[in-house]
Amino acid sequence: MKKSLLILCTALILNAKIVDKVVASVNNAPITSYDIEKVSSEAKVSEDIALNMLIDQKLLQQEIKKRGITVDEFDIDNKLEKIARQNGMSLFEFKNILAQKGMLEDFKKRIKDNLLKEKLFENIVNSKLQISPEEIKNYYENHKNEFTTFKTVQVMKYQANNPKILKEVQKNPLYSNTSVKSESAVYDVDELPLRLLFLFNETKVGEFTPIINEGTHYSTYYIARKDGKKILPFEKVKNIIYNKLIAQKREEILKDYFNKIKNQADIKIYKD
Repeated sequence: MKKSLLILCTALILNAKIVDKVVASVNNAPITSYDIEKVSSEAKVSEDIALNMLIDQKLLQQEIKKRGITVDEFDIDNKLEKIARQNGMSLFEFKNILAQKGMLEDFKKRIKDNLLKEKLFENIVNSKLQISPEEIKNYYENHKNEFTTFKTVQVMKYQANNPKILKEVQKNPLYSNTSVKSESAVYDVDELPLRLLFLFNETKVGEFTPIINEGTHYSTYYIARKDGKKILPFEKVKNIIYNKLIAQKREEILKDYFNKIKNQADIKIYKD
């Protein structure tokens, strides 16, 4: 019996060594075969892709540490509260649900990792982000198709205090609930706020918009029909173009930056 146990323990130890074998390093930070298998399984990607993901992750973590970027519980709770509000809950209710499912600590860790990355990205790009008025105007002139929309739109608006009820409405427009208010309306493009205008433009006729948090209630719109065609004036969309160009330039800056640090990093892949 003792001999069998000894053989079993030896086999387990040898297997653990194989599973935990260091297969790569990034500036001397190890990546094991276990790390790769775990990421490959969770992300449903090949082990080669998982290895590249882990290399990028190590580089991010090292850059965050190098720049002294931190996230505290207050930052995490603020993010949790925003997510809770979007789902019609208080922070306390949201945390309770996550805790009951045994997901709270993992969820908080993911939020912390994302906040650290966001702070790092802002740190990298802030001083380099500049968009000139000429760039904005040129984009508008060369992409007018993006700003072509309807002249009028006919919708059915559904409103409720609980987003779950509106999800039922979206499944079945004939769904009856006394807490749902509905009204038909026809809007001219010039009277619509930009947020709704682009939302209606992106939603096909015969479909519902996503559910919107209006602060005191939630709404969804069924698009019944769209008529006419109009190019939105530059003054109405210049801020949208600015934000789009900022996002594009931000991605370019980050891509160039991380390509640079990846090329400079001491990355080793150990073969069998």
